[in-house]
Amino acid sequence: MRMLIGSLLSILALTVSAEQIVKLEDGRSVLLKDDFSWQYVVPTVAVKNDANAVLQSSTSINPLSVAIPVISSVKGTSIFLGSNKPVMQLSDNGVDLLIGAASYKNGLLIMPTQLTNQSSQSVVLVEVEATLSDSKGKQLLQEELKIWSSIKRVADTYFRPKTQRQGKSIELKVPEQSEYNLQLEVIKVEHW
Repeated sequence: MRMLIGSLLSILALTVSAEQIVKLEDGRSVLLKDDFSWQYVVPTVAVKNDANAVLQSSTSINPLSVAIPVISSVKGTSIFLGSNKPVMQLSDNGVDLLIGAASYKNGLLIMPTQLTNQSSQSVVLVEVEATLSDSKGKQLLQEELKIWSSIKRVADTYFRPKTQRQGKSIELKVPEQSEYNLQLEVIKVEHW
């Protein structure tokens, strides 16, 4: 009986220790390693440079692949005045930034912000770059804005880990329209 159990465990160990390539729902491939780590499988393409160009695709494993995908921190969306839905949510460097519903008052497009510090460090600065265009794509303005700023060496003003705070509203001086296109990027997050 012990030999049978030992043989079964050996067979199980052999099948478990085999590396596998798995295709994700978004089309990317991942190599699952027997040490429980993984890496992306990077497709390589060879092109023949003549009139009858032929693309050949092969799969290779890039040992320098990063296990975490790089996500662009730039997001764009359309803003409709009168809507009560939040405009967008961004995440960068452990900080989640929720941009609330837009309103227009006294020549300013105003969007309230709410921040959540998901990191393990206090945050002392959050800056964004806003690019605003009209509904036809004509750029109206581009500005860098501080959403959160603490006073250096005044610990009571720090944005503590695992907390939420109201950020400074995004206020953009533009002509009033019913629709805008907003592109927003977190350009700086400083921890203390």
